Amino acid sequence: MKIDRGLLGTLAVAALGAACASAGGTGAGGGGPRVSVPVPTVACSTGPLATSPSADSAAANLTLIATVADSAQRVQYTLARAQAGRAIAAGQASAYGYYLAGQAAIGLADYADADSLFRRSVELCPELGEYDVNRLRRGTASLSLERGGALIQSGDTTAAAAAYQTALNLDPNSYPAEFYLGLVSFNRQNTEEAVRRWRRVLQVIDALPADSSAEVMANRAETRGNTLNALVLASAQHLNRQQSAEAAALLADLTRWLPNSPDAWYNYALALNNLQRYTDLVPVAQRATEISPLSYGAWVLYYNAYAGQSQAATAAGNTAQAGELGRQARQISSRSEALPVQLESFNIDVEGENTLIRGVAVGAGPTAPVQVEFTLHGSSGELGRGTVTITPPARQEQTPFELTIPNSAPVLGVTYRVAGS
Repeated sequence: MKIDRGLLGTLAVAALGAACASAGGTGAGGGGPRVSVPVPTVACSTGPLATSPSADSAAANLTLIATVADSAQRVQYTLARAQAGRAIAAGQASAYGYYLAGQAAIGLADYADADSLFRRSVELCPELGEYDVNRLRRGTASLSLERGGALIQSGDTTAAAAAYQTALNLDPNSYPAEFYLGLVSFNRQNTEEAVRRWRRVLQVIDALPADSSAEVMANRAETRGNTLNALVLASAQHLNRQQSAEAAALLADLTRWLPNSPDAWYNYALALNNLQRYTDLVPVAQRATEISPLSYGAWVLYYNAYAGQSQAATAAGNTAQAGELGRQARQISSRSEALPVQLESFNIDVEGENTLIRGVAVGAGPTAPVQVEFTLHGSSGELGRGTVTITPPARQEQTPFELTIPNSAPVLGVTYRVAGS
């Protein structure tokens, strides 16, 4: 999944040099150049933005960061952080001190510290938020997000989760951080937490205003698609944990958002079947067979929808209704037994401008070649079509198939039909 690179930037230098110092500042270190940087022109509603000699020194050191060698910058940031800390200690209501300390913490890559410091600066002077802190927080969130990605790659999911949470604390709209926190929860089998976080990803993306950057909008669309598909996997995890009620509640939404997802409809049908909600199962299982007409499992669930109702009618003494429901169940069973081949599952891989569909066909008796036309669906409609010829193997034997379909947008569903049917 692509991450919104529009959030990233050369924060450590550019941000720190922006309006972040005081009048009459002292030089950085003994004989170094003397720097005087004006105090930010912010009219705090809680009182004047006060400075101090320690704050002046911190501001000067931050301003001079760009003039020192890379190897010396950490020392400079450490000194600035200590000086800003002394400014804070000298006057606990020092919004300016917290503001400077937060910027030094960014340079030291202590993003959690920066979060708490910036929060305090805005508590003491709310106007600092719009002036600069909000921008700094968003940039710091992106840095913490990148740290989380590196930690995930190294296998340290605990530290990665902490980094992602810090990113989210800094920027509540950091939907990539929310997504990855959901992924960590999913991998830990905490399905409820994963679902909560992934639902929020959708809420955040849908509430964001349109951006003039095509890349940003494309990244949002890709993340949204990945999140919806991840929620389908979460529904399967619910089912594997015998949580059919939770799966059904989630899938009621997913089948609206993903009307062409075979996995979503099949999982929904399976959840309703497990709950013996046979009346509700009828339209869901029917839709599952419509978009996956060669799925024997979907046809079995469709059969169960009527057979289950027939049994209930028999138990209630309603013989006529039981007979009619039984007749419909037998019709569905006959159709399932007449399938020319069975396609129970297939995988979708996006490779550049192409989507690769790989699956396994199971022999159902007939051996005549079958042409199957697949259609890719996205958020705004059909993305592309392709046809593959499958030669069915002997009954219950398996044969692989694959198909490549060009497309340039996130895939949110795949339907297919037997050509000529």
